[in-house]
Amino acid sequence: MALRRRVNTVNTVLDLAKNRPELGVVRAARELRRRGVRLPPSGVRAIWAQHDLRTTYQRLMLRKRDAANGRSRLSASQRALLERMWVSRRVLDQATGNPTGMLRRRRLIWAAARVLDQRGYEGTTLREVCAAAGILPGSLYYHFKSKEDLFVQLHTQGFLQLNDAVDRAVARETDPWRRLEAACAAHLTLLVGAPDRSLVTGTSLFHTAPARLQRRLNRDRHAYEERYRAMIAALPLADGVDQTLLRLALLGALNWTRIWYQTGKKTPQEIARYLVQRILRQSLDAPHR
Repeated sequence: MALRRRVNTVNTVLDLAKNRPELGVVRAARELRRRGVRLPPSGVRAIWAQHDLRTTYQRLMLRKRDAANGRSRLSASQRALLERMWVSRRVLDQATGNPTGMLRRRRLIWAAARVLDQRGYEGTTLREVCAAAGILPGSLYYHFKSKEDLFVQLHTQGFLQLNDAVDRAVARETDPWRRLEAACAAHLTLLVGAPDRSLVTGTSLFHTAPARLQRRLNRDRHAYEERYRAMIAALPLADGVDQTLLRLALLGALNWTRIWYQTGKKTPQEIARYLVQRILRQSLDAPHR
């Protein structure tokens, strides 16, 4: 009887990993409890580890393989999260050029994203980042000289992801309003399109840094804003529209979405369409002559 119960528990945990791959161990344990399976997060983690499903990426790839075989399908948020992880891996591969140390470096960056998201830059210690990444504190200095250098790298990776996503999204559009909408949708997808709150881009965009650190971060932010400056300049706007204020207000609205967004209601694409087409375009579009 105990063996059968154990088998049923394992099967339920694996089924949850396949159908809800975006859940972490804590949220997975809560969901299992709602289904009548009492298992602590450490138990969930152990079962996932035994079946090579430790990471969200591994669980998403399992669901993707099932989808390819016609047994399931990825949701929109799961596709967005998987695409984000593909981009992140490609960016980090290019940045490190070192396949041997890449896994540890990637683990450090994602651990830093989680801890910084929870505690903020000033409240985060390198010891906490190392503990979250599962490495010894001294090992961090092989990859980064300081907490500031680690955050700058995290910030850079976040904006590389944003730049890549926006560039690919707008390349498919020719109409200037549709290009802006596509850029906003790509931005929101990375910011709120996945349930994981420890997003690299979210951590980076919402950080207010000390002056010296801020100067190191501004280059990435200015390069990203330049994309919106060019897209707004291409719009057929009515005379007198302040394009600088428009750009700053738009980016502020996009970034603030992370505060109020709730998964399962409006999609990033729907929010971007309403913001650009219904709010901006209807109030700012130049009258036809």
